[in-house]
Amino acid sequence: MELEILCKETIKPITSTSPELRNLPRCLFDQQAPNIYMQLLYFYTNNNAVVSSAGCRRRLLKDSLSKALTFYYPFAGRLRDGGNFIDCNDMGAIFSEAKLRCSMLEFMNNFNLEREEILKLTFAVDINGNDPTFNPLLLIQLTQFECGGDVMFVFCSHKIADLASLTNFMNDWASIARSSDDGDLPVVNPEINGVSYFPPELDAGGDPFGGGDGSGTVRRDENVCSKRLVFEGSKIAALKAMVSEEVENPTRVQILTAFIYKAVLSAKFSATGYNKKILTFVCGANLFYKGSRPATSLLQLINLRRRVEPPLPETLTGNIITFFIASWTAAEKREMELCNMVGDMKTSFEEFCKTFPRNYRDEAWSSLHKLHAKESMETWRNPGERSVYTCTSWCRFPMYEADFGWGKPEWITVPEAPWKNMILLMDAKNGDGIEAMVSLDKEEMAAFEQNQELLSFCELKTAAQMLSPSA
Repeated sequence: MELEILCKETIKPITSTSPELRNLPRCLFDQQAPNIYMQLLYFYTNNNAVVSSAGCRRRLLKDSLSKALTFYYPFAGRLRDGGNFIDCNDMGAIFSEAKLRCSMLEFMNNFNLEREEILKLTFAVDINGNDPTFNPLLLIQLTQFECGGDVMFVFCSHKIADLASLTNFMNDWASIARSSDDGDLPVVNPEINGVSYFPPELDAGGDPFGGGDGSGTVRRDENVCSKRLVFEGSKIAALKAMVSEEVENPTRVQILTAFIYKAVLSAKFSATGYNKKILTFVCGANLFYKGSRPATSLLQLINLRRRVEPPLPETLTGNIITFFIASWTAAEKREMELCNMVGDMKTSFEEFCKTFPRNYRDEAWSSLHKLHAKESMETWRNPGERSVYTCTSWCRFPMYEADFGWGKPEWITVPEAPWKNMILLMDAKNGDGIEAMVSLDKEEMAAFEQNQELLSFCELKTAAQMLSPSA
């Protein structure tokens, strides 16, 4: 397979951004966002295309993107002043067109190649080493397969958007594209005023995850690999039944996070030779461990829009996310049971919601957040003897609504988890199952893949199987 680049151009907003909107300060949570690019792959077949010509589809995408950037003008800007501001200078987004001389199925059969090979085949723009003040914040590449299908690679700086914002952008862009024949634009009204809700007043702001080097690129550990797990709805229901007598109404995300995390810890102890009997508990600080077995911490990222009081608009653009810590450490008195892990995770989340994201307009909220952020960042940046894991859920976001006029995506995925020791959850297209991307040290991943309890509830599916009607 060889990637042929057809063209690359800069797409600017169709209407210039007003001077009074040009300097956009970033809110408190934007400052803490990981310095990485979110990477999403949208796969489209050509079965239900209203716009059948590939050339017409590309023109439609570029024209509608120009219109969408008028509303989402920060996406066409550049970071400045160390990332504290977005210069909404209309420098534009990068749009590339390419061809792969193979069918979509052939590409999918090779999707489990190393990350670098996947990116070579799907994305041709190299931003490594560029001055971050010139790096685009949004890059799109549309690659056509010989079968007529397409894959759209979306590359968006996490410094300007979380997944909720990116999903809104993609769906609004698609809505504009579908309405192109009507002449009337749909209602597109993103709220780009996160700083009015969360002023950038935390001195310790910045990237708590250490995901970038200042250029917006990801530092990649070569000893890390990612694997995709698929949990059918019936298997999730079975897991819920296993814990229902001990834990009242846990969410799908809590159940799967605990189940995968349990397998991750088992793999870690297996790979490093530690005893598998551990104690689970929840705390925000003062973590400890006994003997030579390491303590572990789990960071759970959450969308704050519906968690604060009063709730924030779903259209609020930027990073409106934070995290709480559920921590597990070694001991000898209690075995690691799934119901205990789910219960502790649920309790930890409820306690966090009671104490932190309440009335954010109250004067005491700012100092409370500073304390929470300081403790959380310290746990991540200076883990000491602990191993730190992160989980983020992209479930319940309407990602599959991005229909540009030739049908909804057949599959949306990521080439890998963003960093080591990461669990990323996404809804399957049917909305019933959940796909998980897990990133671990290679030695630990080898043990993780052999966990029979894990494999009895999920499948390690290849990309080609994800597009199969029977998958």
